Amino acid sequence: MIDTTLDYRIEQIHRDLRNLFLSTDTAARHEVLSRLTAGIDELALMNRKQAKENRELRMKGERIERERDAVLEAVIQRVLIYDNEGRIIQANWAAIEGFEQNPIGMTGEELIRRTGLRTGDGRAASVEDLPSTRALQGEKVVAERMDAVDRAGERHNILASASPLTHDGQTSGAVVVWQEITGQVRTIRMLEEEKARLRVIIDSAPEAILVVDAQARIRLANRAAEEIHARPIPEGEDYAAYCAMMVCDTDGNPCKPDDLPLARAVKHGEAVTARERTIILPGGRRREILMNAAPIMNDSGEILGAVGVFQDITGREEAERALRDSEERFRGVFERAGIGIALVDTTGKFLRVNPAFQRFLGYPAHEMQGQNIGDFVHPEDLDSASLHFQETLAGKHDEDHLEKRYIGKDGRTVWGRLATTLLRDSQGRIRFVIGMIEDITGRKENEALRKRAFEQIEHNMEQFAILGDHVRHPLQVLLARADLMEDKETAEKIREQVLRINARVRQLDRGWIESREIREFLRRNELV
Repeated sequence: MIDTTLDYRIEQIHRDLRNLFLSTDTAARHEVLSRLTAGIDELALMNRKQAKENRELRMKGERIERERDAVLEAVIQRVLIYDNEGRIIQANWAAIEGFEQNPIGMTGEELIRRTGLRTGDGRAASVEDLPSTRALQGEKVVAERMDAVDRAGERHNILASASPLTHDGQTSGAVVVWQEITGQVRTIRMLEEEKARLRVIIDSAPEAILVVDAQARIRLANRAAEEIHARPIPEGEDYAAYCAMMVCDTDGNPCKPDDLPLARAVKHGEAVTARERTIILPGGRRREILMNAAPIMNDSGEILGAVGVFQDITGREEAERALRDSEERFRGVFERAGIGIALVDTTGKFLRVNPAFQRFLGYPAHEMQGQNIGDFVHPEDLDSASLHFQETLAGKHDEDHLEKRYIGKDGRTVWGRLATTLLRDSQGRIRFVIGMIEDITGRKENEALRKRAFEQIEHNMEQFAILGDHVRHPLQVLLARADLMEDKETAEKIREQVLRINARVRQLDRGWIESREIREFLRRNELV
């Protein structure tokens, strides 16, 4: 407006000057001169006003530049300003630090060469790919993925945005913003890897697992969950709608949507444990399940969702009944077994003994409870028994047997033939040692009697031999004397007595032979 008025006044002054020089009329010239003077004064005023406006505009421009520079310096992203030829004319501190050099004056080719720029699909970037080039062509680029390499060779992930700068409808430059997202990309990658691992763990879990979001929509379900429900579980479906008329209480009544454990966890932040429910399967079959649910919360306590863990307990009653039957059978065998059975811990202390074991030692069960088995072993066998027990725990005596002596309550020594078995838990750790002992006291006593009989036979054989030698020699002397006697009748009587005695000696010889044959028979049959 000022420029138009100023031009008009100058043109008017030029006309007045021409009229002044051409006019010869004094009055007219005075009028023109007055108008010319007024015009010049007005022109000076307008000039001063124009100068003032120019100063204000310059100050405003400087203020805008300072504010722009302050904004650029406050922005943590890299900001680059390009002229219309694609050369960087301004960069903020973040850009200078990020590029590890001042990029002012760089062209697109230099920027690509120094940063090793690549596009989001991994291609080496060209000048035409640069957001600045595209912005200078009038395109607006928003959050486009690119990669750059620093001087240390480390790759950085960038989101690049660009807008054209226009003046009087013409593109005069471009502004480009590089946002460093390397940390976010790594975090996202780690979260994706963690999610993948979590998915593998959840899918591998034997229990059914369901995860819902804050609106109780199904977000994750493992294979076991689909198996326990006997139908697909669509992601995104409302959990209550999915379970409608399918989940019932133990009496078969359909559960209210708000009473479902997962619904209570996500709506009220309630942890629900060990709720027994029934699932009605296709075809009307029923499956008993045990439900557990817990809310998922952030650090502020806000509920983000909930997770439910379900276990199929349909066969639990049958398993418990089978376990009870097994325990009854074991108890029957334990109580009625003809051999002694003792259950001891890994220190050798009695936990339980059956009636046959009580009869073997003569102690009632309550007197042996908590006592160490070594307290009842014969002192001469204690060291070998202790070693055998430790070797049993080490797994060296799963099938062998050990014969050893014990001291009964009446002080009598009794013999037992021991076999041991280790009872382990599911982890392979030893829980108990089962000892089965056979009373062999009678057998040991018979063996002792046979040994003494054999020794007596040996002794008798020795006596037979000695006696035969001692008798035969005197008989020979008597026969020789009888042959020298003159009294024939007396000599004949002596000979008769010698023959009778000699017959007895031959009987002793036959007894010695029979004793030797008996001894050899006993040896052959391992009876001694």
